[in-house]
Amino acid sequence: MRSREEIKVFNKGMMSFTGTMVERAKAFAEFAHQGQSDRGSNPYIYHPLRVAELTEEKYHDDILTAAAYMHDVVEDGGFTVSDLSVFFPEAVWKTVEILTRGKADGRDVYIGRIGENLLATKVKLMDLKDNMDMSRLTYISDKDSMRQDRYMKEYWYLDDKLAKMEEKLTYEERDSSTYADLYM
Repeated sequence: MRSREEIKVFNKGMMSFTGTMVERAKAFAEFAHQGQSDRGSNPYIYHPLRVAELTEEKYHDDILTAAAYMHDVVEDGGFTVSDLSVFFPEAVWKTVEILTRGKADGRDVYIGRIGENLLATKVKLMDLKDNMDMSRLTYISDKDSMRQDRYMKEYWYLDDKLAKMEEKLTYEERDSSTYADLYM
């Protein structure tokens, strides 16, 4: 996890960043996760890169893709939502905020909160899809199998919530920017 001092220096440098919102989000993720490893001893950054790729392929939406890159930067990278709010539209940083599990949140409360928000649900489904791919692990323990079962239950719960949300929304309301303006 990055220190506040490192993040302060990074944020200062980002003030002159001229890339797109998605490129900026990717830079945040790369900085936040530099030096971190996943359970398979692979660079952790591969996870948000894959989640962002899955999100972009499915939704073709810059708000969702930016949030997908950064879905773990608060929880695992040391950034605050306030840091993100300086550089990203409200729809992006609020989605990341919803996707960030607080220390006091039980898993059911956390997943339930995500399931109340269209944008967070879409990103979390791609996160779970990537998490369920156990091919990156060299050994699958009983704990990994139990985690896989939990991920599957959460995936189907959120997939059902997404279908129900989309039934209630007009086509225009399903657009990320419109949804954020109306409901976030």
